Amino acid sequence: MTPFEDLRASPHVFGEPRRRSLLPLAVVGLLVLASVGFVIGLDVGLSLGWILLTLGIAIVAGLIGAGLVPTIGSLWLVGLWWFVFPPLVGYVTDSWAGTTRYNHPRMLGYGYRSARAELFGGIEYGVQFGLPFAIVLGLIGYTIGIAIGRISTRANASR
Repeated sequence: MTPFEDLRASPHVFGEPRRRSLLPLAVVGLLVLASVGFVIGLDVGLSLGWILLTLGIAIVAGLIGAGLVPTIGSLWLVGLWWFVFPPLVGYVTDSWAGTTRYNHPRMLGYGYRSARAELFGGIEYGVQFGLPFAIVLGLIGYTIGIAIGRISTRANASR
């Protein structure tokens, strides 16, 4: 037994050992693909598709019992990527300008005056908005996944 298994009050807090490690690995793989796509010029920034994808990740995590903590952590990685990766690429390649695809998503049109400031602003936004995003979508999606799993289990048992 691992130390986490002794501490968990419910199997849905930390999840099954194998499943809780596969979820972040799958999300990191997805982010690597998105990063490659962004670097080669594809439009992989913040969009409704990404929000639906993260909700789908949370639902699948609930279905397989990956645990709420790994789910929220994985979704936070996605949120942090949205805010940090584009400015990081702009900073490293020195392709940054006042209004480009290398700026992090923001609610208002305010931008920073340098690539370094844009990167640090993206990190700040990633913590400030990415973590609440992960908690809200993680709780909603994980709960939906658990409900779907229980409904399908009951339906299969009644047959």
